[in-house]
Formats: sequence, C-alpha cells, structure tokens
Amino acid sequence: MSSKEPVTTRRQRAYSKQEQEKIRQIYMGLGIIGALVVVLLALGFFYSYVIQPNSTITKVNNTELTLQQYQDRVRYERFLIDEQLGQIISEITRLREEGNDQFLQFYEQLGNQLQQQRFLVDQQSLDQMVEETLLAEKASADNVTVSEEDITEAINRFLAGRTGGVTEASASETVTALVNATATAAEWTPTPTRTPLPTIEGSEELTPTATPANTPTPGPTATLNVIGTGELSNQYTSWLETLQTNADIDEATYRQYIKASVLREKMRDVISAEAPTTGEQSNARHILISFEHFQTPTPEPVEGEEPVELTEEERAEEAEIAHQETKQLADEIIGRLEAGEDFAELAEEYSDDPGSRFNGGELGFVTSGTFVESVDKAVFELPLNEVSEPIESQFGWHIIEVLERGDRELSPSDYEQVQRDTFSEWLADLQSDANVEDFWTPDKAPPETRR
Repeated sequence: MSSKEPVTTRRQRAYSKQEQEKIRQIYMGLGIIGALVVVLLALGFFYSYVIQPNSTITKVNNTELTLQQYQDRVRYERFLIDEQLGQIISEITRLREEGNDQFLQFYEQLGNQLQQQRFLVDQQSLDQMVEETLLAEKASADNVTVSEEDITEAINRFLAGRTGGVTEASASETVTALVNATATAAEWTPTPTRTPLPTIEGSEELTPTATPANTPTPGPTATLNVIGTGELSNQYTSWLETLQTNADIDEATYRQYIKASVLREKMRDVISAEAPTTGEQSNARHILISFEHFQTPTPEPVEGEEPVELTEEERAEEAEIAHQETKQLADEIIGRLEAGEDFAELAEEYSDDPGSRFNGGELGFVTSGTFVESVDKAVFELPLNEVSEPIESQFGWHIIEVLERGDRELSPSDYEQVQRDTFSEWLADLQSDANVEDFWTPDKAPPETRR
C-alpha cells in the first residue's frame, strides 16, 4: 500500500518561507553585530597599542617624544629609585638592630630624599628626556658622537660599581688620575687657608667649624677590585633580565638611555673646557661672634628629675637677649680695632670660628659664592683694609677686613666648580632658546606596579 506525502497548502508554504526569511535575517543581524563588535575591539586595540603609544607627549624643536617613550622612561626611573630605596631600607634596618645611630641618621635622610625624588619622578623623567633631546641635537651639530664601545664601557662601570669593583679601563684611568693629581699638587701651591663657611641651602644645618685647607694631597692608593669581562658579561645578562621583569625595558631601549647619559658627559667635557682658569678672588680675615658666644652648657639632668623644658616664648626671649649681647660685643671689638688694637690678637681672643681663630682670622683667597650671602657680599665689595660694621648671618656676627683682591689662578677645586657652573649656564641657555611644546598631564604616566 503506497503512502501519501503530506499535502501542504499554499498558505502553509508561504508561512514556511516567511519563517525561513526571518531566521535568515536574524542570523544576518547577529553576523553584523558580531562584525561590529570585532571592528570596535580592533579599533580599540589599534588605538590603545598603536595610535595612543605613538601620540606626541612633547615636541622639542622638530623632534616629537611619544607617550610610549615617556612611559618606558618613567618605569625605568621608578625602578632605579625603588631599587635604591630597597637597599637603603635594608641598611636602616641593619643599623637599627646594631644600635648604630651615627650612620642611621644619614641613611634616613638619604631615604627621605629618594622618597621625594620618587614623588616627582613622573614629571622629572619628561624634563630629562627634553634635556637629552636638546643635547643630542647640539651634539649632532658639533659632531660629538657616542660609539657602541662607549655605551658598553659605561654599562660595565655601572655593573662593576654595584659590586664594589671597577672595570679594567676604569682601573687604568684611576692610576693615571692619581699620577696627574700628584703632579698638579706639586705644581699648584695654594695659599694656606681654611675651608670657608659653606653656603647654606634649604634647611641644612651647618656649624661655623672649619676644616684644614683644601690642599690637593692624594691619599694612599687603595687596592682596586677589578671585575673581568666574563663576570661583567654575566652581570649584564642578569641585569637585562631584571630590567625586563621589573620595568618592561628591553636591551635596545636600555642602551639608548645609557647612550644619552654618555653623550651628556661628553658635551659637559666639551663645554666645561671653555671655562676660565682664573677668576676674581678675595683674601679677607674675620672675627665671628656666634649667637651662642655667651651661652653656658646645659647641665646634665639629675637622675629621677624631669628635664626643664623652656616654653616657646622663653626660647624666643633667650634668643633675643643673645642677639643683643653678641651685637654689643661685636661693636666693642670694632671700637678696639679702630683704636689701634691688633686684629689677629682679637681674633684669637674672641672669634668662635676655630678654623681661622688661631690664624689671625684669615680666610685665605676664595672665589665669589664661597660663603653665606651676607659674608660673601662683604668679602667681595668692602674696600681694602677697611673694617666692616657687624655683619649678621645665621652663624652670628662677623667683623670683616679685606686684605687683597684680584684676578688669580683658580685652585683645582675652584676650577672644577667653575666648570660645573659653565656647563649649567650653557645648558640653561640651550633650554631657554628651544621651542618646547608640552602636552603632558599627570594621567599620562603609566600605572604604578607592585613588585
């Protein structure tokens, strides 16, 4: 018996065709949506990993610095500071366990300075990149170059220094430098003098105590720990792995950073070679009456008794009395000088500067900027052989007489300072003449990473 196929009506066939069309449209819609999602993801990926990293964060003259370059540099600089901080924290912990307060304070201050530097590193990294770009442009114009060998030697010196050693090239230079220093010391005979009162910066606390003259006398040669090329090669491989893991910095990028550092040193040498070897110097003598001149030592507290603490008003009153009394003494000494008494004898009797007190108060020949501002101004502006009025500084009252002033050959240490100043001034001019367009904002810095 033959079976009959189901009979479909025209309406059923039309309905079936409509359903199939709906399903086809749904699939097409889903396909379009999926395609749009893929396109959007691709666009997002392209923006995040191609467009944004290559966007300009700063333009230096005709050179564009990209966001990727900046973020790489920030990660690198952060890592270097964090590594130093880790070493300092370990040292602080060790010193506390040993009860070594002598060096503990030094390391704590160093740690605080690094913390402050860490806080500013995001902005300072960009400033450094701008400076390096300007130096690179100037070096190119002046045909100053850095070879791959220069870069490798700089890296090797850094790696050797991490383990308290030196490279073979550095050891050779050290020996040569000692020979040259000995020759320089023999050729240059400084005026016997004291180390002058330092210039105060920030909240640094210094005392007027002086040390002997800065005569360049080389000390005994220490045994150098020379690190061989094989060991340095192993250290280099390990260091690159550390940079890749902790800062996402590859070898090529790292060598670019070192190249910029070496180029800066070469440009510094070129520019500082133009520094003058002579300069105005002044030889003066002084009598210092410190604000603590009449102060008696604080008695040791009696066991079991609470030490007496002065109120803020009492401390201010004591300071004002000391200010008046020391000013009065300075005026009296000036009167005795004007009456013909010997400056050297009065310096030995009254001066609170032990570095010059027994040398007639003489400070020796110095360059401008050696002393705190008020003293420095007097030393370079007072007429010769004229006793000043009392000049106030944070150390107390100074009575100053200028003995000689004129252009003289700079001491090795003064010449080095002039070279540093010459390069700093040249670099400041280079930056002020540059056309820098800065698009940096704090959110451009890479996110912090936890190690």
